[in-house]
Amino acid sequence: MAGSQNGTVFRKGEGSYDPPAVASVVALNNLVYALILLVVITMIAWVGGGSCNPSPPSQPPDPNPRPGPPMTTNLRHYTVQVGSFKKREEANSLATTLRSKNINNFIVQADQQWLVCVGQEGRYGSAKGAKRLANRLKAEGIGDPVVLPPKKKE
Repeated sequence: MAGSQNGTVFRKGEGSYDPPAVASVVALNNLVYALILLVVITMIAWVGGGSCNPSPPSQPPDPNPRPGPPMTTNLRHYTVQVGSFKKREEANSLATTLRSKNINNFIVQADQQWLVCVGQEGRYGSAKGAKRLANRLKAEGIGDPVVLPPKKKE
């Protein structure tokens, strides 16, 4: 039977090493080191490490974006625009914020921009109704609304 004394493996009653016992101790040590390495790598991946220069946190979209000049759209009726973005994700963020305030809205792509418009598409047959909504939104502090005219008939 093998025993351990000061980190060495001996046969009972003899002064020589027991090769199978030494091999099993080495294999066990290698297994422990491999498990420790696996745990460390998993923890690094889990917490998102691995980069010495993490990217700065992204800025949240402006809650009151400036709509900018009216765009060329394919809309058939007057529409109230409350935001214009280069990225669809930013437009989605504003649309979600507006929906959380129970404000109907939709997103339209025009001139390589994503427009967030309020109301239901096709609801305003005249500029007067759209301007009333734009004034109400402005009074509620929702951006700087712009009334978009419908696409001109060709």
